[in-house]
Amino acid sequence: MTGARGDRPGRIVIGTLGLDQHEVGAMAISRALVRHGYEVVYLGRFNTPERLAAVAEQEDADIVGVSVHSWEFIAYADELLGRCRELGVGLVFGGSVLTERDRNDLLARGADAVFGPYASEADMLAQIAALVRRVRTEPDGRRAPEAQPAADAPGPLAGRVVVVTGAARGLGRAYTLELCRQGAAVVANDIDEAALKETTGAVQNTPGSVHPLAGDITEPRCPRALLDAALDRYGQLHGVVSNAGVLRSGPLTQLTDDELRLLLDVHVTATFRLLRVAGGYWRAEAKAGRTVPAAAVLTTSAAGLYGFRAEAAYTAAKAAVAALAPVAADELGRYGVTVNAVAPAARTRLTGWLGEAPPDPAADPWAPEHVAPVVAWLLGPEAREITGRVIEAGNGEISVPVGWHPGPPAPLPPRLSPADAGALLTRLVAAAAPPPALLTAGPVGFQKSGHPG
Repeated sequence: MTGARGDRPGRIVIGTLGLDQHEVGAMAISRALVRHGYEVVYLGRFNTPERLAAVAEQEDADIVGVSVHSWEFIAYADELLGRCRELGVGLVFGGSVLTERDRNDLLARGADAVFGPYASEADMLAQIAALVRRVRTEPDGRRAPEAQPAADAPGPLAGRVVVVTGAARGLGRAYTLELCRQGAAVVANDIDEAALKETTGAVQNTPGSVHPLAGDITEPRCPRALLDAALDRYGQLHGVVSNAGVLRSGPLTQLTDDELRLLLDVHVTATFRLLRVAGGYWRAEAKAGRTVPAAAVLTTSAAGLYGFRAEAAYTAAKAAVAALAPVAADELGRYGVTVNAVAPAARTRLTGWLGEAPPDPAADPWAPEHVAPVVAWLLGPEAREITGRVIEAGNGEISVPVGWHPGPPAPLPPRLSPADAGALLTRLVAAAAPPPALLTAGPVGFQKSGHPG
């Protein structure tokens, strides 16, 4: 089909699967496309996937565009995707009632573009133009995986594909190298393109491989780009390691809003988005009968578990990640996904107070290389029963800490007087176990400080 496409403008088959009012949007985008030189084959209302695909084949179309109600794609998306892939055409969904959740789900299923109620005409036209170019230049309209990970390559992670963020230095670099040593294919992300290139070169003599993708993980589109890279390059995604980190030190009275926002964006929001995108893909695969034995490893820290003096914002961000892990494990477990968090104790740019590392990592208990095998194992087939946990690893120790537990309860009388409230709380605090001491930075590692009580 592709041979006849290059000598004419894009040709798009547009129809609706839903109720009458959806035709308004379909007709509007059809008129806009015609104004910009596209050929539109408009099919009107109440179409089936079979009819849309048949007309697309007959008309040698580049794209099938479908207007849907928010619930309809559940029944039709997979069939449409399958038919469009067979034909080598792009598939675009649109609808004024499509939610952000619908959009993420459709993209995770494999749709090429999804336009909700607030999509601008300029953005729609730009994405459609890019899709037409891709359909015409890539075999069958979709990029075939460039390199399938070899399942028979040596190593316990052979055949598995993993996204690692913050992969250029420190822990992320150690994770990437260890995963490749164990045979995995890694989509490595970092904002530092030069350092990322160096990490990519360091895995050349391992059974695994690295596909670098430089970018800012705080950008909303970055997680989706990482998923697309894994699917385009290797055809699958089995795991994610949310490792990117940043530190802005200072007590809460001195930290600025911009510094607070950066900490939360990197540690919390980016982690959440990566889980949402990958989880949406794994959910769609499971619902289509193709459950992926997937795993996610998040990055918390001792600060998030116990508190770190004069690092209130960093502590809060890492505590959020620790709390996210068991909830995400519960939500995604039904789709075959494990989710755990690791609190590494390692010599990185964020722990510069540890000083220079010795030349040999084997002689350095703080070396990131000692944490990497723990993360790699959590991503592998032997860890399928481990989920919703936090693991501390580094400085010669590994443990599985347990979080908040309810204290001994006491009856709460209605409408306590201030005096009664004071007496009750004083008694309960006195009977409770003391909180763990806050951590501080010391020349030999984390040190416990006093606690305000």
